[in-house]
Amino acid sequence: MQSEGVSSGHLLLVGPEDPLRRLETVLADQPWRQFVARAPEEAMLTLRMEPTIDLVIIRPGSQLKSSIDLCRYINLEPSTSFVSVVFIRDEASSEDRTAIFQAGADDCIQLPATQEEIIARLQHAITIKRTTDSLEDAAVVITSLANAIEGRDAYTCGHTQRVGTYCLEIAEAFEFGSDDLQALRMGAVVHDIGKVRIPDQILNKPGRLTDEEMEIIKEHPLIGYDILQPLRTFRKILPIVRWHHERPNGTGYPDGIGGDDLPLLPRIVAVADFFDAISTDRPYRKAMPLSQCAEIMRHAASDGHLDANIVELLLQIIGHGNTDAAAPSAQARSA
Repeated sequence: MQSEGVSSGHLLLVGPEDPLRRLETVLADQPWRQFVARAPEEAMLTLRMEPTIDLVIIRPGSQLKSSIDLCRYINLEPSTSFVSVVFIRDEASSEDRTAIFQAGADDCIQLPATQEEIIARLQHAITIKRTTDSLEDAAVVITSLANAIEGRDAYTCGHTQRVGTYCLEIAEAFEFGSDDLQALRMGAVVHDIGKVRIPDQILNKPGRLTDEEMEIIKEHPLIGYDILQPLRTFRKILPIVRWHHERPNGTGYPDGIGGDDLPLLPRIVAVADFFDAISTDRPYRKAMPLSQCAEIMRHAASDGHLDANIVELLLQIIGHGNTDAAAPSAQARSA
């Protein structure tokens, strides 16, 4: 019998045939259109082909690791980041459940459970997805604004995309959950959004800035913070936008924070931003060779202007790192 108050929706069921057949029986009377994928790889293809899917239900069987990777992919991919994900498991250890939720799952239903409970929890997941759809619209508007701002400056075209790529490659060395990875990806896109109020003649000046012009440039982190602060979607991104020009030694702007007060995500964006600035053409100079970039960044790190550990991680990525560079410490990973 159809449950009262159950709204229509599009579901993707992912898992081996036998467990899914039993689940399809449970869902048979519900007004939900169902898609089926037997493996995580097939599920990714279905998600690309069916943008209307509201909820992914995963019955992993023996494919727990690849199913967790699928959940992480759904949360990190911009086109699916608001799709709800629910795992249904016959048995789930505390360690497995922790890994499932760290990957960004909205729920993990432990069997045996009644049909009524399963339907109610799936309906709740769909409701969450529908409620947050409006947040996606806000993110699209803000991202479009950030891209438009970047387009004002021909010399920084592609800057945010490159910074985002460097940030996510650096992040592979850290044990980040999906929330931090999402914040890092979006923070790289919008970190300079405050430049919307910086005059074009300053952004595109073909020479070094005066002290007065530099003070105007230094306003953009606070301007960006004020733009995004009212939007709950960007709450975890605010530290990146406000502090991506802060320095570990406390000499940055706008707040002059450093040391343990400066979080890890702004440190990562600061290193990626700095590298892109010196390795690409700017109005007042040409791009520097990578070997010179590496030398400059190590010098900046030794002076406390950049996080030395993150600098070495990035230099390894571009092929100029120390092969014996230390992995991130437990303290750094939890920062």
